[in-house]
Amino acid sequence: MAPFTKILLERSNSTPDRLAYRFLSGDSLPEELTYLDLWNYASSLAALLRDKGLEGQRVLLALRAQRDFVIAFYACLLAQVIAVPTAIPRKLLLSDRMERLATDARATAVIFDSAEFESVRIHANGSPLLAIDLRSEETKRAMQARGSSECAVIVVPEKNDIAFLQYTSGSTGDPKGVVVTHGNLTHNSGEINDAMAITHESSVLTALPLFHDMGLIGGVLQPMFAGCPATIMSPVECAQHPEQWIQLISAYQITVSGGPNFMYELAVKARDHHVMKSVDLSKWSVAFCGAEPIRRSTVERFCAAFQPLGFNASAFFPCYGMAESTLFITGNHAVDALDAAREDSKSPMGCGYPRRSTRIAIVDPDTRIALEEGEVGEIWASGPSVAQGYWMRPELTHETFQATLPGQPDAKYLRTGDLGYWKDNCLYVTGRLKDLIIINGKNYAPQDLEDEVESSHEALRPRGSAAFSLSDQEGEHLVIVAELERDWLRRVDDWPQVVSAIRSAISRSHRVNVHDVQFLKPGALPKTSSGKVRRSQCRSEYEQGKNSPAVA
Repeated sequence: MAPFTKILLERSNSTPDRLAYRFLSGDSLPEELTYLDLWNYASSLAALLRDKGLEGQRVLLALRAQRDFVIAFYACLLAQVIAVPTAIPRKLLLSDRMERLATDARATAVIFDSAEFESVRIHANGSPLLAIDLRSEETKRAMQARGSSECAVIVVPEKNDIAFLQYTSGSTGDPKGVVVTHGNLTHNSGEINDAMAITHESSVLTALPLFHDMGLIGGVLQPMFAGCPATIMSPVECAQHPEQWIQLISAYQITVSGGPNFMYELAVKARDHHVMKSVDLSKWSVAFCGAEPIRRSTVERFCAAFQPLGFNASAFFPCYGMAESTLFITGNHAVDALDAAREDSKSPMGCGYPRRSTRIAIVDPDTRIALEEGEVGEIWASGPSVAQGYWMRPELTHETFQATLPGQPDAKYLRTGDLGYWKDNCLYVTGRLKDLIIINGKNYAPQDLEDEVESSHEALRPRGSAAFSLSDQEGEHLVIVAELERDWLRRVDDWPQVVSAIRSAISRSHRVNVHDVQFLKPGALPKTSSGKVRRSQCRSEYEQGKNSPAVA
């Protein structure tokens, strides 16, 4: 398979005027890039990066404008610069966070487009980064002077050449740079393409952060791979106005769109509060859902809410993946699972099966022996989509990316750290190995406990709780922290009934006692950029008294 540098060049030559990307921002008119536009901008910037001696170097992409991000990412691929996509933190945290990331990546430059960087000098290992401001007249003149002709003959990368570093959001530990190669990108894009049946006639919409693997690979690179247009919506606007996500899918006749479970929850709530006249979702054939636990109850409510607007339940596409395997590991349409869901809405949602040469094994994490179908163990993955490892962390790379099964010394597996089981050619994910709660010798998946908590009382926010255990001389004890709905913050006299509801629900369904319950303000629960609960941080903040408890 051709690398993305060659794919972009070929599309700019064969279909130069075809729409590649459409960028939406508030009430502004959409900005559009054809394949030829993208080639011209990206190749001009690539020539500038080469002139500055950045070939083979790590360069931070700290870009607010999604159009700038897409151009800069392709420019890095063309120039053989190793891009390091990053979220832009709040201004007060800008220097510290960026310097830690730059130091870990051993970056030498940063490409930016926002005013915050004008007064901040980012350093890595004591040396200031070369700053490239895409808004500056100097940069614009330099790009115009070089033009696209200087990259007309591109160097085709080898499959093991590094394409970029994907820093993980780290739900259980510090962010680490995953080394993604050009071979990883093309293989994983092929898997996604096969699984979702995306063609040049498809139309993709993403409302996910482009610095995140699902937004970048699913929302930016997959459309280029398939030769279909992509519409890119602001994640902030999607979260604030989820009805717009649904309306845009209708307006642009989108066939492929999705995100984490919470996006579908927000859409259901928006459906209750907004009249969606003339919305037609009949073209939406792949509604993918991943990056956090997928709840059957969410799927059922979403289908019930939007089937009257043309949504077909068979479009729902649960999937499983992670940055360590580029993005996609398993996935499939869920029509059969939806039928089964009516019997038990709290059982795990099936996440399909792998494509091409990716293999899955369910393994006892202690003995490292493969388990039988239906048995819960650690999910291991193997194949060309599995990344090279973690940047500059050889011991952790060996431990995580080079696991072997007895009798198969040459087959290297990625230890995902997730728990699950395999049944009827479908993967079911049950939780994180490090988050597993063990009390009196019995295992409890925190997601199951959190589901019970959030459905126990109307005062509790969806996706707003964390379950973890604390130990003392008497053993392990279960603790629940949960966000309250805003209108319950001052109803202090009613809080005991909420605590009682939580204790009763957990005791009834799991036969375990809750040691303590702490309420949080809305939005106070620590989460990653993709919405996963940081349970280890919740535990640490609880122990140190550093969280944000709800107060009257």
